[in-house]
Amino acid sequence: MRHPISITEASMFVTKTSARTRLQMFAEDLVLFQGLEPDAADRISAADLRRGLEDHKAFLLEKFVIRDARGERLAGRITDLKPFDIPENGIPSTEMMKHSAVYEIEHSFESPPEFLTIQQDIADENFIIPSEMSLHVHQSGTALNFAERLLPGASTTVRFDWEAPLSEDASDSEWELWFEKQREKTLGITSYSSVYSFVYLEPTEVRHELLIPLATLGTMIQLRHQDPSFVEVSEQDAIRQDVEKWLGDQNPVLINGRAVSPKFSRIDFYSLDLSDFATQAEPRRVSMASGRVGVIMTYQPEDGIVRDASLTWNQFYSSMTKIPAVVIAGPERVERFEFSRFNKPAENTLTWACPQELLPQSVRPLPVQLPEPRRLNVPIPGAGLLMAATITAWLLRNRSYRWVVSALCAGVGLLLMFVPGAKVELTDPWSRPELSGESAAEVARTLHRGMYRALDFGSEDRVFDVLSTSVDGPLLEQLYVQLMDSLRVREQGGAAARVRSVDYELAELQPRSSAAGEAASPGFSCRVRWLVAGTVEHWGHVHERQNLFDGRLTVEPRAGEWKITRMDILGQEQKSARTTLRKF
Repeated sequence: MRHPISITEASMFVTKTSARTRLQMFAEDLVLFQGLEPDAADRISAADLRRGLEDHKAFLLEKFVIRDARGERLAGRITDLKPFDIPENGIPSTEMMKHSAVYEIEHSFESPPEFLTIQQDIADENFIIPSEMSLHVHQSGTALNFAERLLPGASTTVRFDWEAPLSEDASDSEWELWFEKQREKTLGITSYSSVYSFVYLEPTEVRHELLIPLATLGTMIQLRHQDPSFVEVSEQDAIRQDVEKWLGDQNPVLINGRAVSPKFSRIDFYSLDLSDFATQAEPRRVSMASGRVGVIMTYQPEDGIVRDASLTWNQFYSSMTKIPAVVIAGPERVERFEFSRFNKPAENTLTWACPQELLPQSVRPLPVQLPEPRRLNVPIPGAGLLMAATITAWLLRNRSYRWVVSALCAGVGLLLMFVPGAKVELTDPWSRPELSGESAAEVARTLHRGMYRALDFGSEDRVFDVLSTSVDGPLLEQLYVQLMDSLRVREQGGAAARVRSVDYELAELQPRSSAAGEAASPGFSCRVRWLVAGTVEHWGHVHERQNLFDGRLTVEPRAGEWKITRMDILGQEQKSARTTLRKF
């Protein structure tokens, strides 16, 4: 009786110049794939077996594939064949699983590979025969040993480190250090055939990020592409649309008790180039064997504040029976959660209540509070004559000598001011109340900090509303654009960083100009230098940025409240930039 499964043992030895693979297969495969038929005595003839072994070379070169980091197929050649013993009278068909042959295949490289993707499709479309390959990969001169079991049509990717390989006699501490370095180099994405899920629970949004191998995605939805091995750039938009239809509202998300539909922030296609996760990937064709699709779904409530949320996943397939997720809730909390076909429905719902201290804090208007104007103690006679002079000038305003009368009256009044007697306290009409340098700097910092705090409120409408407490209305849009542009992280596709802190190195009152308008206004200008720390995070990679800004703020009263009416950026400098990984 024939064995119902084709089993191949593959042992691969990888050097800087080649990959040498030994494939051990059972003689049964010659019956399955080379069409050998037993004779009347139920024996496979020796001639047929020898012919089948030779014909199987081309079959293995076609069905066993190694691809480079770009997904291109590497040319292979059979370098050796160790056949099984073939008796002159052949082998009974019932004993074909007792005999095995070993083929050696060599694939050469022009330079040491960082990635190799191994595929096997040792199957025949005319037979419904399960086929398995037990794959073992070893990197020359290192302790790297990789094992995987591949089904027909499946692939796996192995990463090689030629700069700092780990020796076979490495100590435990050297192993630990090596693993940590590998994690940093791969940005935590250590498996190239797994689905990765990251759920971000923030006070202004819920974000679900999925990293799905193209080969896995192809088992869930029909991917429209011509070349079975690649997806071209021109074909990717159609797949993006299919992904949106596939996900859509199938996995319910409730925020503040109301269902929210996802906004697809990004659907990107990634090759094995791991810098794709730290920088915005250029459009390129990707391999079906090793390519991946990164999907970012953002959920925002109408009022821009997430008080509580629940996220449910209920789509499972034979190729994706479970999704291990990393949950990042706020700036500190990181934990694991697993969506699984084998869970009870309630266990596939992730719930969260935002801690009160993480909710956006209200930004209150800053009332104008100026120092009291200077007071004058004026003798009563002098005050009376001054008033009389003013009235006389007004009465004589239509006569040519009115200024003479006014001048005389005023002169007399000034003389009488020094006459001893009773006095009256009057507001100095020539004084202009002004904030001290320290008070003006504090007003400028408070308003400026309120501008950045407005960005905590999520939706654009809410940001505008909160900005209006610190900024004069006509400049809201301009300042909003300036703020967002200053926070853009280009290598993250222009995503805006979350502001983590704003520190001031300088806030200094500027001298007023002699222009009549500015001289009469109680407003002021302030030179400000500030350091903004922000982060952008995707798939567990935290991109931190610190930018130093130099600017000039114009602050004026509007309806009894201080407002920034102008912000001129005089200089900008990036102080630091780094990428780190979330850790449990």
